[in-house]
Amino acid sequence: MTGEPLYTLVNGEPMLSHRAVALLTGLPTDVVKAEWDRQAATATMTWPREWAKRGTRIRKEVSAALGYEPSMKEAIDYLAAKADR
Repeated sequence: MTGEPLYTLVNGEPMLSHRAVALLTGLPTDVVKAEWDRQAATATMTWPREWAKRGTRIRKEVSAALGYEPSMKEAIDYLAAKADR
């Protein structure tokens, strides 16, 4: 795990790191960063449709593993711990 936080709050809104998005979508961090950089001129990032589908699948897997529907923070923490094993 890197020293970069997985998420921070800015004006009460969660801001996800590249690694957090990678965990939530099951994509390599460099793929997420490349898309982030490609969309750098926009105020907000729009996830590609395929990423949303991947995220839904991973959310369901995390929910099944935990036995409940976790918050985004809980899901990121779970995925990070699983990835660091």
